[in-house]
Amino acid sequence: MLDTDQLRSFLAIVDSGSFTRAAERVNKTQSAVSMQIRRLEEQLGRALFMKQGRGVRLSQDGERLVDHAREMLRVEAAALAAISGKALAGRVVLGLPDDYVDWLLADVVQQFLASHPLVELSIVCDHSVRLVDRVAARELDLAVITASGGEVVPHAEPLSRQRLSWIGGARCVPKLRDGAPLPLALDGPTCCWRRAAVAALDEAGMKYRFVVLSRSLSAIAPIVQAGLALTVLPAGALNGDMRIVDAELDLPELPWAEIGLIMRPGAASRESQALADVIRRVTRAARGEAVAGPAQRVAAE
Repeated sequence: MLDTDQLRSFLAIVDSGSFTRAAERVNKTQSAVSMQIRRLEEQLGRALFMKQGRGVRLSQDGERLVDHAREMLRVEAAALAAISGKALAGRVVLGLPDDYVDWLLADVVQQFLASHPLVELSIVCDHSVRLVDRVAARELDLAVITASGGEVVPHAEPLSRQRLSWIGGARCVPKLRDGAPLPLALDGPTCCWRRAAVAALDEAGMKYRFVVLSRSLSAIAPIVQAGLALTVLPAGALNGDMRIVDAELDLPELPWAEIGLIMRPGAASRESQALADVIRRVTRAARGEAVAGPAQRVAAE
């Protein structure tokens, strides 16, 4: 019989990217998590992780176990929920900017649904300014929002603070000639990150032009990855096809981005409170870093 508590620790390592952050996630010491993995490997007769440099990575058998482990935990949670009668089973609507979909959303949804499989979770992507208004209008139960340059969002609970950076393609960036304006791919005029970028360039006396303006990172990212323009993002929102180019292109320093959580006015539902707890846990564990996937290196911190 497989121990679901051991499987929970195993998945925490896979999803968080390290034994240290996994221990925080499952509220155990790192040595306790390591012992659980050792016992799970002994029971299966297979190594689930392999050494790689100073860290480890999933073995072939470890990768095969991932989907089975997720399904077992989902069934366990559903059974407990159905029989105990104490399960959360309502609906919750979460808003967030699409800049955070890649590094935040998947981990939040995965953890939340693993614990609350009967809850219907709806996701709305929008600009932070709009999200604040929509939470106030009770269209959303809660939202992850951003601000920069000293902007303050009333009633926002701080989650994370990251330095904004100039971002270019991982393989190529725009070729800058003397006097040529800096090509930019940014959000609309209400975006605080765009205002911060423009203010920094104006103060430095640098010319710029907008190549693409879009509220969607999915529209901006291919332009940046192709080396046609630069954009502005916090380090945590990067993917493998982008890189920070501040020093490389001698660009002005940008302000900090403040990531916060806002809740619907009035008494929050149990579903909203549970989702907020998961968001706090994920952002605390991430520490502004991209979450490592099953095929990526897992740090042995």
